[in-house]
Amino acid sequence: MEDLNLWLVGGGLAVGAVFGLLIQRHRFCMVAATGNLLLINDNRQVLAFLTVLLVAITGTQLLEFTDTVAIAESAYRNSQFDWFGAGFGGLIFGIGAVLAGGCATRTIIRSVEGSLHAIIALLFFMLLAASAQFSFLEDIRIGLTHNTAIDIEGDVSLAAMLGLPQWLPAIVIIILMLAYLVKNWNPDAKNMVFAGVIIGLLVVAGWYITGVLAQDEFDPSKPSAITVSGPLARFGYILISGRIPGLSFAISFVIGIAAATLLFSLLSGRFKFEKPKAGTVKFAAIGGSLMGTGAIMAYGCNVGQGLTGISTLSVESILAFTGMFIGTAATVKWMERNS
Repeated sequence: MEDLNLWLVGGGLAVGAVFGLLIQRHRFCMVAATGNLLLINDNRQVLAFLTVLLVAITGTQLLEFTDTVAIAESAYRNSQFDWFGAGFGGLIFGIGAVLAGGCATRTIIRSVEGSLHAIIALLFFMLLAASAQFSFLEDIRIGLTHNTAIDIEGDVSLAAMLGLPQWLPAIVIIILMLAYLVKNWNPDAKNMVFAGVIIGLLVVAGWYITGVLAQDEFDPSKPSAITVSGPLARFGYILISGRIPGLSFAISFVIGIAAATLLFSLLSGRFKFEKPKAGTVKFAAIGGSLMGTGAIMAYGCNVGQGLTGISTLSVESILAFTGMFIGTAATVKWMERNS
């Protein structure tokens, strides 16, 4: 058995625990943020999410500019632009998240709080993600990528694809985000925004742990940061094959989310078994399946692509999250009209 990298395992558990508790405390969720903005014009979660991105992009770009972490070597900055997988995968992930009642992280948290609806969605998420990553859907996914992806010179960063210096898009985006936050400031959002600052720092911490603290000079590895869909696919693979993967930062991160939020649920009395509402089991199953399949096609969910990937200013990540937002917004509106 290989020696455990304590920085990867311990760091993943710690970052996951703090991340999960913040999401649980403030009920952050892509579905909730989109629905609240579109249906009741409540922008608090949107402001918090933009704050996460502002901090994550600033910190991650500083790590790259100072050559502290080799961000350009991460999986988000590859030389193959899979526009179809990112866009379409993100779209069906967004649709699935609404049907399932929450994005990937909220589904985990609601599961450990006792929601049987969320448990069903999570199970289908894991099984379909594992199927798309490792099993019978893998060949279809790879075939689609082979026929639609574009090989490019350099990487899929916004700067490289526009032929600009790496620092220029970062500065422009940071200024635009600050301007939006100032113009649309909501005093009721200050606690959520503060939590958003911490979550953004957790993204940066993930890069630093995997890119610096956990690096082995004799066996260097690509840096990564927080993500959810990949580890859930591996948990689903355990159910399919019985093979247990080794611990990594990402797997430890998801374990940290589940363990910390379960403990808080038990200690706070929040844990309570809840049966699915009549007629909603099918939505949990379909939603979880779409999320799992879409996340693997898009190379990540709203955490992996929406936070970590965008912090690298990857065009593929921006496209994936755009698809997620469109899918979420359209399905929220559709459900409102049919409720």
